[in-house]
Amino acid sequence: MGSGGEIGMVGILIVSHGHLAEALVSSAEVLVGPMEKIKAVSIWPGDKKEEIQERIEKEIKEVDNGEGVIILTDLLGGTPTNLSLSFLHDRHVAVVTGVNIPMLLALASYQKQKPLEEIARLVKKAGQRSITLAHTIGMPEKKKRWIRWYSFMRKRNE
Repeated sequence: MGSGGEIGMVGILIVSHGHLAEALVSSAEVLVGPMEKIKAVSIWPGDKKEEIQERIEKEIKEVDNGEGVIILTDLLGGTPTNLSLSFLHDRHVAVVTGVNIPMLLALASYQKQKPLEEIARLVKKAGQRSITLAHTIGMPEKKKRWIRWYSFMRKRNE
């Protein structure tokens, strides 16, 4: 994981169940090269709440240059998100759930250029835009609507 000292850079913290956080950082760095001010926190079933919060706090301090920290978590309602939300009041932090590689690629582009709140909105948008049902790519919208209607009716009548 990268670590830089550039002023005006939003820090990045990924908090997830298991090895997902480290794997996402590693995968994103394969695509864009070393990322700066990024850390990962893994949460395991036997971890105590206080221990997890201490690790999150330690990594927030590590990546925060004073411009704030965006925390990306894996699952809304999961422990990584719930514990990350506790830092919203104490610090300049934004939490975005549903982390994926396109979100990290967007962060690599915006991390040094925009304020925290704007980055959070752009990262959410990048993550959502990247999710698609592949066989409908390039298909006219009228046909997509027909497929959705047909699938719905079929399931309803089963």
